[in-house]
Amino acid sequence: MARDALDEIMTSDEAETPVCTPTCPKGRHHCSRHCGDMRYRLSDDPANFPLENRIAPLVYEIKRLETFTPCWSCEGHNGPDGTLWKVPRVWFYCDSTVQLRVFADAITELYLAKKLNVPWRVVLTFSETSNIDTTVSLEPSIEQGNATLAVLQRDIDSIAENLRSRVLSEAHKLIQQID
Repeated sequence: MARDALDEIMTSDEAETPVCTPTCPKGRHHCSRHCGDMRYRLSDDPANFPLENRIAPLVYEIKRLETFTPCWSCEGHNGPDGTLWKVPRVWFYCDSTVQLRVFADAITELYLAKKLNVPWRVVLTFSETSNIDTTVSLEPSIEQGNATLAVLQRDIDSIAENLRSRVLSEAHKLIQQID
């Protein structure tokens, strides 16, 4: 079962359809986290709630892995006084604890490789009391006042840029351990 979950990660992104939606008019060959339409195409309600510009590329990269289903995101916001008010987050669903381990290990490795300014964590949460599914949150692990929004948003960019390769690397490590 663990091997199947790891194989699923290793073969993610092999589909010929675009990541955002199978009906994207730009097609697979133009699909990337830099697409200007992506923040609308990845939203459940694009007219009223498109994804925020800064977090959209990370949401794209999480969805690109195909084993994770993003359901909510925030790019982070400063309050009226200019200090950090809301930290950046992406909430997603995942059915496999092995895949969550790989994801969390990849995020830890990014921090250890000094590609992130602050540690980030993967935590279990829930979206609302009426939803029995467990939601996972990718968020910075900081104390209040420990980082600025600009620093955390640079981390968002770095995670988006490096996530796929790190997740594949961590999955490969586990495959080697069980083979």
